[in-house]
Amino acid sequence: MSSPTDDVNKKRTEDNICYRPGVIRYHDVPPNERRRLFDERQNELNPCLKESEISNACLMMSGNDYSRCHAQLENYKTCKRFWTAVRNFATVNHLLRNDGFPPLSERPIWKKQLHTWIQTRKLTVPEELKPLA
Repeated sequence: MSSPTDDVNKKRTEDNICYRPGVIRYHDVPPNERRRLFDERQNELNPCLKESEISNACLMMSGNDYSRCHAQLENYKTCKRFWTAVRNFATVNHLLRNDGFPPLSERPIWKKQLHTWIQTRKLTVPEELKPLA
């Protein structure tokens, strides 16, 4: 159970952190918070983080033998291609406020198009994200 002091310190830490490139200063963050903040930021920036970790683990276990990890590496490559296509499509169609990947809350909506995209390499604006007319 956390004390009121811990809650105040956590709130103060989160208020003082800015995620703009070159501005975040991890040495200003308490050591026990650094790993959590780093993991959260990685999840925001990399939609293929899980696939990346799986392919890296396979390569480490196989002694960097790419032939043994073909399926994992192809899955990772497909993931990166899909999310790059989503990012480009969303940026061109002004669906994102910035040039990054869609926010975590919108990723399941986009992911519904994965199987169609693999076959056709075409994306459409998801119904959930279409502006109300």
